Amino acid sequence: MRTIPNFGRVTAEPHEFLILIRDGKVKRSGQGASVFKWPSDSVTLIPTTIQKLQFRADQVTLEKAGVEVTGLAVYRIVEPLLAYRMIDRDRNGLTDILREMFVGATRRIVAGLRLEECITHRKERVAAALMDEITPVLAGEGSLQDGTSAGWGVVIDTIEIQDVKVLSQEVFTRLQAPYREKLALEALRAKEEVAVEENRLAFERKRAAEDARRAIMAEEEARIAAERKREMEALEHKQALARRAHEEELARARERAEAEQTEARLALETRRAAAELEAEIEAKKRSVPELGEARLQEIMLTETLPSIANAFRASFDRVNVTTTDGSLFSFLSAGLDQVMDVARARGASLPGVVKSEAKKD
Repeated sequence: MRTIPNFGRVTAEPHEFLILIRDGKVKRSGQGASVFKWPSDSVTLIPTTIQKLQFRADQVTLEKAGVEVTGLAVYRIVEPLLAYRMIDRDRNGLTDILREMFVGATRRIVAGLRLEECITHRKERVAAALMDEITPVLAGEGSLQDGTSAGWGVVIDTIEIQDVKVLSQEVFTRLQAPYREKLALEALRAKEEVAVEENRLAFERKRAAEDARRAIMAEEEARIAAERKREMEALEHKQALARRAHEEELARARERAEAEQTEARLALETRRAAAELEAEIEAKKRSVPELGEARLQEIMLTETLPSIANAFRASFDRVNVTTTDGSLFSFLSAGLDQVMDVARARGASLPGVVKSEAKKD
């Protein structure tokens, strides 16, 4: 509390309530007021800000277990005209009085509670009980049976029990034993659950790896099967092409064989026809020995060749017959060969003529 001059103007701060007493009576008062003080006057400045006090009380519970209770109270002066008569210039006196009141009330309250209640229900069983016991005193009632209403002009805003400490280490250890066992059991269960979860995750990872390996193997088998299928299809296609080529080659061979057979047959027939013609010419010669070469040519042109021309009527006009010498037999033989070649080339079905060389007598 700041020093007030003996003479002069005194001005209160916004958080202070000024009271001017002159001739034993309150001459002037007000929050943050300013007055002129004469040497005979008395001026009091009362702070109206919130104040706090801490208290600590040792007491045994119903189970005879010693505890130390630490608390905090927040109060403020709401009626300075009542409070200035209760406190001196040193406001700490009010704080000390309130602290002693809280210590005594706390000891009375804790003595009727169990240890568990003090620890777990400190707000409801201790702080609330303190508020109910101290508030009537500050209000001027003293107790529930007191009818006075003068009061101290002080209001308790809140009381907090900050800590309840068990003084006996053995009692505290025994008190903690169930909770420690419970925590140990919960830790063991949590550890088991973690182990189970890790095993489950490991099993799932292993199964996932196995599924992935099986998928890769299935994919590889499918790829190999597809490749084998393509190879088989390619081989079958190649074999089909080879069979087709072989069949075509066999067909061409058969056609060539048939053509050769047909050519051989036609050649045989041509030789046979030539032999028959030659025999017929010889017979003509024997039957008509006196005929000369001119007569034989005439017979050939008029009797023999017309029969050949009748057989090759369609293409005879495009056949040229040549011979290297001027003999009739060479001419006939060459003519017949060329005629039969033309007939074969055009696909005519002709009687066979066997080609033979004319024997000279």
